[in-house]
Amino acid sequence: MAKEKNKPVAVRFDSKIMELLKEEEKIETPQQALNFLSNFWENNRPATTDFTSDPPPVKKKQSPPVKKEAEGDAPAHPSGLSGIDLLIWKAEQREKNNE
Repeated sequence: MAKEKNKPVAVRFDSKIMELLKEEEKIETPQQALNFLSNFWENNRPATTDFTSDPPPVKKKQSPPVKKEAEGDAPAHPSGLSGIDLLIWKAEQREKNNE
């Protein structure tokens, strides 16, 4: 299948996410970041065959209460996070520590 040539579109990335992608995934350019994120989405999205119908409602799971950590303690790494979810979690933790 031949690739179609698309019109360029400007995309702005959060500088913290770009920094984490550079560190964790060795991604240097916004185009590489876009390719990584689109590949990640394609590989991890739920399988569906018809995009025209409304998606089924999502049931929310009850999460256990979160224990507050003492000031200065680094939060434990959450299990089950990988890829972009882990990068976003790390960026949020850095942001909390800088406040």
